[in-house]
Amino acid sequence: MRLYYFAPFDILRSRTNQISDVRFCEGFRQNGFEVKMITPYVYRKDNLDKKRVLDYYGIEDGFSVRYLPTFFLKDISGVFNMALVVALSFLYFLPVLLRHTFKRQEVLVISRSALILYPQLWLKKILKSRIKTVVWVHEVKKHKTYSYVYRHADFILGTNSAITGDIEKLYGVEAGKTGITLNPVSERQLKEELSREEARRKIGISQQPLVVYTGKLFIGQLEARYLLEAARQLPSYTFLFTGGKPEVVEYYKSWCYDNEVGNVLFTGYLHDYRELKNYQYAADILVSYYTEKEHDLRYNLPQKIVEYMLTKNPIVTPEFEATRDVLNAENAIFVEPENIASLVSGIRKAWEDREHAQQLAQRAYSDSRHYSFKQVIATLINPIFNCPKRTTST
Repeated sequence: MRLYYFAPFDILRSRTNQISDVRFCEGFRQNGFEVKMITPYVYRKDNLDKKRVLDYYGIEDGFSVRYLPTFFLKDISGVFNMALVVALSFLYFLPVLLRHTFKRQEVLVISRSALILYPQLWLKKILKSRIKTVVWVHEVKKHKTYSYVYRHADFILGTNSAITGDIEKLYGVEAGKTGITLNPVSERQLKEELSREEARRKIGISQQPLVVYTGKLFIGQLEARYLLEAARQLPSYTFLFTGGKPEVVEYYKSWCYDNEVGNVLFTGYLHDYRELKNYQYAADILVSYYTEKEHDLRYNLPQKIVEYMLTKNPIVTPEFEATRDVLNAENAIFVEPENIASLVSGIRKAWEDREHAQQLAQRAYSDSRHYSFKQVIATLINPIFNCPKRTTST
C-alpha cells in the first residue's frame, strides 16, 4: 500500500502543523504503508538539517520526503505563494496519477489542504482513477473549492467529531465516509516518560509551583496576555512560556518589566522539538487558554492537549467543542474562557487541591495511552478502503 501526502507547508522548521503532518505520515508507515511526503522547500538560513529532518521530530519509522523546488525565503503565506505550492503539487501528482490509475495496488493521496486536492480531484474524476483521495480537515471552511473537495473526496478525516459532524450535515456526506483522527502523539512519545525531577534537571528549573504553557507565542496574542495577567495575580507561582522569535520574547519581557511581573520565564523558539517534552513534564500545572478571537473554538483541537495528558500533570483549560473528544470533567480542570478570575481560580485549584488534581491527571494519562497516530490510523484503514463510492455529482 502506498501513501502520497501533500503538505502545504515546509517541514524544515518544526511548528504545530508540520509536527502533526510528520506524525500522521509516520502513523501510516507504522501500519505497513510505503509513505512519501511531498513538501515545498523554503530557503531559510536556520533550517533544520535536511538529511536529519525527521530525527528532529522524534520520528522512529522514517519515510521518504520529496521537496518541491520554490524560491521561498520565508514562511509560506499569501495567495500567490499558495497558488505556486498548489501548482507544483499538481505537477508532481500528474505522473503519480498516470502511474497508478490502472494498477490494482492500493494507493492513497492525502492532504490537509483542500486547495491542493481540488485540481487533483478534478483530473482524477476525468480519468476515473482507482486512487483513493482523502482530505484531512482541521477546520471546516465554507467556500465552493472546499465544498467540491468535501463532496468528491473518497474519504474525509477530521481531527474531531465537531468537524466530521458538520461536514456530514452541511454537505450531505455519509457517516461511513468520515473518520476522526484526533490530534495524537507518536508511539515514541508513549514510551518516553520522564519524572518531574528528571525533567527539571534537564531544563535547570527548580521553582514551584511551575505553570507551563507550550505553543505559539506572538505579539498581540490574547492567550499570552491572559496568562501573563494570571501570573501578575499569582506572584508566588512561576509561569513558563516556550516558543517565540527573539523579538517576540523581548516584547513580552519588556511587558513584564513595565508591569512589575517578575515570575515569568521564556525559553524562546525551540529548534529541536524533542526538547519540548522536558518543559511539559517539568510542570506542576499545564495550561491551554486559547480564545475565540484567535481560533475557531468548535474545530481547533490543539496538538499539545494529548502531549499534556501524557505527562501525568494536571491540565487547566476551557471546555471547548473541539476538545470534547479527549477532555472531560474527569481528566481536566475546566475554567471559563476569557475570564481572568476563573483562570486564576483554576490554576490555584490545580496546586492547592493536589489529591483531586492528581486524580484528574492520572485519568488523563490513562486516556492518552490510546491516542497515538499508529493506533488511530489502524482503526481507519479499513473504513477508508472499504467505504462506498460517492454518488454525488454536484
